[in-house]
Amino acid sequence: MNPHWRSRRAGPVVLALVALGMTAGCASTPHDPYDPFEPLNRQVFAFNQAADRIVLRPVARGYDKVTPRPVKSGVANFFDNLATPIWVLNHLLQGDVREAGRQSGRFLMNSTAGILGLFDIAGDGGIEKKRAHFDQTFGKWGVPPGPYLMLPILGPNTPRSGVGWYARFQTDIVWNYLDDNRSLRDKLVALDVVDTRRRLLPLDRLIEQAPDPYIFVREAYRQRAEFEIRGHGNPDDDIGLDFEDEDWGDDEDF
Repeated sequence: MNPHWRSRRAGPVVLALVALGMTAGCASTPHDPYDPFEPLNRQVFAFNQAADRIVLRPVARGYDKVTPRPVKSGVANFFDNLATPIWVLNHLLQGDVREAGRQSGRFLMNSTAGILGLFDIAGDGGIEKKRAHFDQTFGKWGVPPGPYLMLPILGPNTPRSGVGWYARFQTDIVWNYLDDNRSLRDKLVALDVVDTRRRLLPLDRLIEQAPDPYIFVREAYRQRAEFEIRGHGNPDDDIGLDFEDEDWGDDEDF
């Protein structure tokens, strides 16, 4: 599935699929102005789905099967902690100084007492994570998303989110501070991608059972982006989803 190939920060976009359910397949018109390149996008979507089934999904299933739950939880916490400074920056850019301060406190607490973020000490103490990213920030500034684009490997995008990803890479700790140690950097990026895909395994069945998987993913992406811009609080909580639910990885049916 195309969104799986992104870094872990992209994973929450796909989580909206659960809340949308099967109704998303009926949410668009045959000529949706949001998706003027639908014929080409569908071809790229089919390629991404096939590549995922052949390569990433089997790797993620193997990782999930052999890795103990505490290790999987620690890996997820570690990458969340690395992303926290970017969340802080975006909260500041969105004018939410209070939340920027809270997330800064999370980062300091988890980086020290949580042993480089392997343990979510701050979360246990009541300081919950609240993600924020550049596409959301640009949307809050009034920048329109532009047409929907299904990119090879990277999955759902828009011109606005593409600029957001560029800004993301320019501020990413692993990508920038480990540039002199590319072997370690590449291993961390690979682990990040595999762990993200592992945690999204339970969503595969929902997409496969949709009347039109392409429209299902597209509408989830669109509605998720709109919610993040207009909504309040943590979108994961608001739609009743917990991205850190480690129980997902224990269902052998997936």
